Amino acid sequence: MKGIELCLRFSYITNKLRFCGPEEAQKHFLTYLENKDNTSEVEDSLEKFEGLWPYLHAIASKHGLDEFDYKVIEAYWIGNELLDSFSDDDMKNIVVALMKRGLPKSIGESVISKMPSGFFPHHNFNVFYVGVGNITGAVEATLQNMDNCRVGWGEVVEVGDSLIVKTQSLKKDEKFFLSEEETKNIVYLKEMLPTVKKGDIVALHWGFAPYILTSEQLENLKRYNQKIIDVLNS
Repeated sequence: MKGIELCLRFSYITNKLRFCGPEEAQKHFLTYLENKDNTSEVEDSLEKFEGLWPYLHAIASKHGLDEFDYKVIEAYWIGNELLDSFSDDDMKNIVVALMKRGLPKSIGESVISKMPSGFFPHHNFNVFYVGVGNITGAVEATLQNMDNCRVGWGEVVEVGDSLIVKTQSLKKDEKFFLSEEETKNIVYLKEMLPTVKKGDIVALHWGFAPYILTSEQLENLKRYNQKIIDVLNS
């Protein structure tokens, strides 16, 4: 799978819900899944996603790669070793870039001034710390929306018109933590997951399953997700 396809899979649901990106993006994404012949349209659409591009650009620039390199996309949405070399100053520079894409100056300056050490440019950093919805103003930054927007994972226990998965929810007492396993009904597209079956581990984003994770990707997603929670809780 190419990086551009991995990226559109995770980006599809927020565009369909009209939370981010240009209105025509979801149409371009579905066309790509069918024909793989409209790469320039998809790339142009993804570059217009308000919060996405500064992260991809930062990861790519750090490692001398293209923004749509598979490892760059995987780093942002799932997590891999490309995230490990980011400094606190690098992360603050990303927030400055987000302020040019819609993040209100007051929020951006507060995020920078209070930023604890140890973060890296994973999607869940944007959700948990920059704040879900803060860049576009499309949704309220509540705990429920944080849980919906974070990239999570779940084991498929039943396949039908939707998926039944065993997964966890984000909770907060004095600190953030993940709940015990619970069962959720998850939407998916057969164009994306034509072979999904019981026992597969799927990524989760806004109640949608865009991708079947490998065992290595699952471990990376768990690890980087927990590292972000640990920094938040420190």
